[in-house]
Amino acid sequence: MSRSDLHPAPVRRSWEAVCSRRHALSLALASWGAVPSWAAPDAPQPVRLAISESVIGDVNLNDARAAMMVWVQRMTQQLNVIVEPKLFDSTQEIVERTRKGQLDAVALNVVEYRLIADMLDSTQVVTASGEAGMEQYLILARQNSGFRQLGDLKGRHLCALKTPKMCVAPAWLTTILAEYHYGAAEQFFGSVTTDAKYSRVVLPVFFGQADACLTSRRGFDTMCELNPQVARELAVLATSPTVVVNFYMFRKNYQNAQREKLIGALSSLRNSPAGQQLATLFQFDQLAIRDGSCLASALNILEMADRVHSRSAGHKKV
Repeated sequence: MSRSDLHPAPVRRSWEAVCSRRHALSLALASWGAVPSWAAPDAPQPVRLAISESVIGDVNLNDARAAMMVWVQRMTQQLNVIVEPKLFDSTQEIVERTRKGQLDAVALNVVEYRLIADMLDSTQVVTASGEAGMEQYLILARQNSGFRQLGDLKGRHLCALKTPKMCVAPAWLTTILAEYHYGAAEQFFGSVTTDAKYSRVVLPVFFGQADACLTSRRGFDTMCELNPQVARELAVLATSPTVVVNFYMFRKNYQNAQREKLIGALSSLRNSPAGQQLATLFQFDQLAIRDGSCLASALNILEMADRVHSRSAGHKKV
């Protein structure tokens, strides 16, 4: 895997840096291109919902498809909410469809949100509630390694977690390296490897096979629960602000009655067996409505990283 994964692009190219997944879930939902066949002929217009591949974690395809179908059917039959779910293959397609007015709601990450923020209504952000809705990134090293601060890692080997919820981590790393004038990640570290599994990111540091790792607090806590010795042996060198990275949002001026029904259905997701299965698959306890201020921390990190890259680009031209 390339070290360039830790070097986020400016906004105009940021969709290229968004974590990509295979077509699996797209194929799973491809048959949902129109109002479901079991909907009444006089049913209200469906909510055109796009689910970005960037927010999909490592879930079982068949389980996700079955849970989604059952939950959407329940909303139609019991709540009279018609949802036309669609998973697009790329961030670019979501951006294009949103700008053409072909979508009513999207599930996406904050990196993608920046590309179409002018088209979306940030007054209602539907995201996981409580701690499940917040992400925090850590840089860890062994207690006995002699590494006490970020500068000690110059020329060292870094393992980095690469999952959908780590989408803001590269920007955060850029900002903290710039704060101390350490330069870009690919110049500062001797080598960088990435992996999607917590164990293959944290344990190499624990066993002395890597000097440090960039992971999520949730991933670190999981490894500590499995092996308490990990908590004793590893020390935190840097901690990011907490950020909201994945959420649902409606397009601006979409005030259809279906909007409030869908918000209600999402907020009460845990009230049905199908919703509980979705929550388990996508690893959240409950969905809640927040306002746009919940995105401020992540947006600030991304904007600071953009400024760093702009300055670097300017220096190169000179």
